Amino acid sequence: MKRKVLAILFVAALLPGCLASAAETGNVTNELSTLVAKVNTDIQAGKTTEAALAGDLKQFNDLLAEHKGEKNDGVASVLYMEATLYAQVIGDNAKADALMKQLKTDFQGTQLVNNLDKQEAREASAKAVQAGLVEGKQFPGFSETDVMGKPLTLANYKGKVVLIDFWATWCPPCRA
Repeated sequence: MKRKVLAILFVAALLPGCLASAAETGNVTNELSTLVAKVNTDIQAGKTTEAALAGDLKQFNDLLAEHKGEKNDGVASVLYMEATLYAQVIGDNAKADALMKQLKTDFQGTQLVNNLDKQEAREASAKAVQAGLVEGKQFPGFSETDVMGKPLTLANYKGKVVLIDFWATWCPPCRA
């Protein structure tokens, strides 16, 4: 439950960055922000089913109907947030997938859809690399810079035993 609330709050925090200028999106940005705040309140009150959130879901549909014909990031964000609600809170991935498909069809060319497409391409690339990370297989080559800013290429260590440890600066156990 806590994870679901954090997920929708996180997406809501990212929402302003997904939207185009206020002039382009008009009042939809404010209306969506108000709706997301209401949804978050309902989630925190324990409403996590489609039936319990029916009023909120109707408001998403009403907001889309009110801005029908507008093809901008603001209106696209309404559909994106509804899909996110279905996926992360209600747990209806089929409905979320259908909404995402509609988003990509109806709002093709918007910054939001372009960003989603780029993210999916990065995820597909990462999955392809992960699929190749099998014990006994050769580790995929890469080039990076070391902590001193010098180029680092795995190919330079061919024939030697190499231990690779990926870590993140935001991860306290990793830093330790």
